[in-house]
Amino acid sequence: MRSFRAMVCLFLCFALLAPLGGCDDSGGYRVVDDYSGETNYYMAFRKGDRLRDYVSAALEELAAGSTLRILSDNWFGEDLIAVRGEEDAVAALGEEVPHRTVTIGVDLTNMPLSYFADNGYRGFDVELMGYICGQLGWDLVVYPIAIADAKIELNAGNIDVAMSVPESSIGDLDVSPAYLTSRYVLVARSGSHIRRRSGLKGKTLGVTVANEDVLYTNEKFVQSLGSVIYQTNTESLFQALMKGEVDGVLASSLVAAYYMR
Repeated sequence: MRSFRAMVCLFLCFALLAPLGGCDDSGGYRVVDDYSGETNYYMAFRKGDRLRDYVSAALEELAAGSTLRILSDNWFGEDLIAVRGEEDAVAALGEEVPHRTVTIGVDLTNMPLSYFADNGYRGFDVELMGYICGQLGWDLVVYPIAIADAKIELNAGNIDVAMSVPESSIGDLDVSPAYLTSRYVLVARSGSHIRRRSGLKGKTLGVTVANEDVLYTNEKFVQSLGSVIYQTNTESLFQALMKGEVDGVLASSLVAAYYMR
């Protein structure tokens, strides 16, 4: 009888501990592997535009306090701010900040950095520039663009600032200090048996059109897949994963953090 009770207790212990095996999963998804090293995001400006100095200084002042850390935690569930804080950075410019209206270019396919919902522009970048413009006493206008066209939109005068420009797309544009740090990761559903990169062999991978170049930095991995399905934006990418239309996705860790909150 005592032996039977011991076996029952042991069984209950395993039953209680079993769910903890997936404690690294969150939001119905799990990161199964890193795909590339660290990459940073910048705000880009026309070459020689003095606007860069004002925006960068305001960004550094906000980083010196808790504003950016709280903003990052609200959107991503963790502190992903890359810029170094500098108190009184705006005053250090040694001149009065002129009042103006600033038009930012955002890519609406890149949720949660920027997207359109409830008849308005939303996202981390939109909120961030709201704080920066508040710091400088400026008015803010949001203008949708494709990040690949950032230089064209800037030089055409359609926008003053392009948001979330990755290092690979900077070219000869002037940029702010890096304000977000990220990397690319492979993500699967938490209920699936895929727990590492090798688990995607022969499976279907989802990726946004914007990240096709990132995917093909590892052609050996691409060749191991059964197929690749392209999505136009990050929201449809993660919806396809949740619905089982793809077995895994390639995404920025920023995006993954948002969906895994």
